[in-house]
Amino acid sequence: KMNEPRRIAAETLPPAELVDRVLALTSSLTGIVQRETELLRERAQAGVAALQADKIRVANDYAMDVQAIRLRKDLIDRAPAERVARLKTAMTGLDRALAHNGEALGAAKSVSEGLIRMVANAMSQTSAPLSGYGQNAAPAARRRSSPGSAGSLTLDERI
Repeated sequence: KMNEPRRIAAETLPPAELVDRVLALTSSLTGIVQRETELLRERAQAGVAALQADKIRVANDYAMDVQAIRLRKDLIDRAPAERVARLKTAMTGLDRALAHNGEALGAAKSVSEGLIRMVANAMSQTSAPLSGYGQNAAPAARRRSSPGSAGSLTLDERI
């Protein structure tokens, strides 16, 4: 965005500030991922969609800093050990949150794919000609389907 200050490169920050920035990004991303997971479990797609821009921005900033540290470990060598330990703990928490998020995304995808299959099957059944005979040995007439007569839909797959 144009009104946001230009991002300072990881390589130019003092070690303690870099660790603090990555810790803040890690905590922020963990919170976003946990909220997204809750929304997925509640099947609140609008809420999930609303989180995406912020999630992408924070995830990109996080990835850039982590990549810079991976390439140059010396960037955080002189940071206080206690801060680095807090960062490692936060990163473990993010990994856990991402694992739960992946499970919820997988379940949501499974429900979605099941719905698509069910609709496709229902559509193919209504378009297939009926075979056999009705009352008095007359050929069975094709049932007319109206938009509201698709039947009820129940989802019972837990996310």
